[in-house]
Amino acid sequence: MKEIFLPTLHEGQLTVWADSWDARLNAIRCGRRWGKTFMLVSAAVTYATSSFKRPGMDIELGGRVGIFTAEYRQYQEIFDKLAEILEPLIKSKSRSEKRILLTNGGKIDFWVTNDNKLAGRGREYELVLIDEAAFTKSDMLGEIWPKSIKPTLLTTRGRAYVFSTPDGIEEDNFFYAICNNKSLGFVEHHAPTSSNPFVPPEELEKERQNCEPRVFRQEFLAEFVDWSSDSLFDISKWFIDGEPVDYPELCDCVFAVMDTAVKGGQEHDGSGVTYFAYRASAPPDKRLIILDWDVVQIDGALLEEYLPHVFNRLNELSAQCVAINGNLGLFIEDASMGSILIQKAAGMGWPVTPIESKLTSKGKDERGIMASGYHYRGLCKISRYAYEKVAVFKGETANHLYKQVSRFHLADKNAHKRADDLLDTYMYGLLLAFGDNNAL
Repeated sequence: MKEIFLPTLHEGQLTVWADSWDARLNAIRCGRRWGKTFMLVSAAVTYATSSFKRPGMDIELGGRVGIFTAEYRQYQEIFDKLAEILEPLIKSKSRSEKRILLTNGGKIDFWVTNDNKLAGRGREYELVLIDEAAFTKSDMLGEIWPKSIKPTLLTTRGRAYVFSTPDGIEEDNFFYAICNNKSLGFVEHHAPTSSNPFVPPEELEKERQNCEPRVFRQEFLAEFVDWSSDSLFDISKWFIDGEPVDYPELCDCVFAVMDTAVKGGQEHDGSGVTYFAYRASAPPDKRLIILDWDVVQIDGALLEEYLPHVFNRLNELSAQCVAINGNLGLFIEDASMGSILIQKAAGMGWPVTPIESKLTSKGKDERGIMASGYHYRGLCKISRYAYEKVAVFKGETANHLYKQVSRFHLADKNAHKRADDLLDTYMYGLLLAFGDNNAL
């Protein structure tokens, strides 16, 4: 007899599992590191290896499970974990077809809802599992869930578990709606990070102290937070006693971050670059200083001609701030026009470093949350030069760095209409200087 080893749930997960047993539709509102993916995998294994009577058949077969994720990269981790656990029972598996078939007749299908409005249509499942439901597109609530996913449970009288960390307050957000609109039939289960006994309380307390308070409430307390009134980045954190700072007299290095245009077909969206000075041994409130910024609206091909200006400016700032290690060059996204510029720079011998994919693959809100703690702790200041600078961009004369950073809200429906090139460079700068990838 072939054996598999079912993942062992912790106390908080077992509580949710027990409390949800009498409900067919369940919404699990959980904090970071609570273990939602682990519980999702455990539920999938349990159902796929159990026996169910199929209508019109005398034999019992393994359960049919549908797993729905918002994005492609989210389903990959779940697929790999299930393939590893179920290996002794797998009849066939296909990552391209997003399916695992078991020798007992059990089946696990994977769907990416943000790419497929018909996800699940025509299938039957004993169990539906939806991951990161707060990050599905707006048509999930009115179209995909009621017309494609929910009907898969009709003939089987199956159950659904919907997992997510909250993402703001929006009436048409699928996860917010199923947690707050009881007419949709879901039973809500609240599971903050603290209900995972394997998260050390002292580490959680460190997160509370270092996080912007609203971020902590959303990400760890799993509360729905209204982001509409205040920007994520409080600009006063850039100042000391209400004033910008002078250029440093000494630093470890200077570097620049560029966010290029030519994304999503918007060739003239704008390309932004922000220049930083970094010194590891400086007091916490002067470790990273914004020295300068620029934003241009030029044809993609002309960006190659713009790069020498960036490197000249880096050399000037390196000398002016007495950078012991000189300038580290330009950090840039390895995507779209950025990829072309990286290749061009390599051929010319220019110091360009691609920003790691674990940062660039994140959505803007997720990057904002990742960077917000460093900003909240006041680890980055703005120089007087960068603060007082104005430039013409899209016909408007303004300090566009200040404008873009100060107006950034999470879960902003109109974000796609606003220029955000300099905002991205600021968030990347914080993550490069203080994040876990030790880029500097």
